[in-house]
This record gives sequence, C-alpha cells and structure tokens, in this order.
Amino acid sequence: MTGTTPPSRTPGTSGRRGLPPAIIAFIVLDVLLVIAAIALGIAMSSDGSPASEETSASSSASSSTTPGAEPSDKATPAPSPSASLSADAKQVASPSGNITCTLTPEGAECAIATLAAEPVAADGCEGVTGYVVSLSTSGVSTPCVSDKPAKAAAEVPVLAYGDAVAVNNFECESTEAGMTCSNTNTGQGFTLARAGVTRL
Repeated sequence: MTGTTPPSRTPGTSGRRGLPPAIIAFIVLDVLLVIAAIALGIAMSSDGSPASEETSASSSASSSTTPGAEPSDKATPAPSPSASLSADAKQVASPSGNITCTLTPEGAECAIATLAAEPVAADGCEGVTGYVVSLSTSGVSTPCVSDKPAKAAAEVPVLAYGDAVAVNNFECESTEAGMTCSNTNTGQGFTLARAGVTRL
C-alpha cells in the first residue's frame, strides 16, 4: 500500500497520561489530614500534667457546667493566671499548672486551662462556660468567659497536693483529683478538675 503513512507522534510524549486533578487534590487533602492528626496528638499528649492529676473528679462530673448555675449572656475576659492581686487576696496553682485559683475576702474563683472534654455551649453565652467556676456568699456559678484560660504563670505559687489556703471563710485545697474550694461557714463549694465541675 503506497501513499499511507503511519500517524506521527509528537517527540517526547508517550502513551502515559498524568493523574487527573481530582485524584491529586484527594491525595493532598489526605496528607494534610494525616499531618493535622499527628500535630493534634502531639499537642494533646504534651500537656505535661500527670495522668492521674485532676482527671478523676468522679464520672458524674463529666458535665462541665454546674446544674442550676446561670451563665451570664455577655462573655467576660477569662481570669489571668498572674493578675495583680489586692493585699488581702491569694492566688495559687495546682502542681500541673492546669488550675489557678484566686481567693479574696468575697469568694474564690478557679480557672482550668484544659478539660478532658469540651463543655456544652450555654445558651446566650458568646464565649465559653465550664472553664471558670466562682464561689461567693451567693453560692457556686460558672460564668461565661470570652476565652479559655491559660495555664498558671511561673510566678504563681504552687499549692502542693494535700495543702490548703484560705482567705476569710473561703478555702481551697489541692488534691490529685483537682482543686476543691468551699465556704467554711455554709459548706457550699465545688471541685474543679479535668473532668469538669462538681458542686459540693
């Protein structure tokens, strides 16, 4: 057969085709998800606190919001772990630095940097609840705060397990199960731990 020539190929091309863009995007997304999961695992395991500390406040305390406590609608700033204090106030931290408590003649307030589970969002709260708990002569409340508190600053004195500190009739005791604060006149109080808030 004369006059027929085989189809010509462009030099440098072969019969192979590249991966479709959808497959490439899928692979890139998978790689990013794996990297994010590894980073999250490292961040969660590098909390630095002993596993037993502040985790065993009781399984009934898994609800981080205190029943009957009304969060305010407006989020207030989370307490600073190293805020300047009045002369009659005391501030202490758990040995892990995860919990910081401030006692004044009017009450006690504790903040926790890390909880075992994210608390349920409170209706009307524009921030978070369950990370800060307050005790006053009116009782226990879990205020709405604008952001999660930070760990205790290095200059905050550490309250060793089994030790307690008091201002007037408000006392906080550091235990391996968390920080327990109470009004010694009324018996009202709370325990704050990684498991959440438990009312006394």
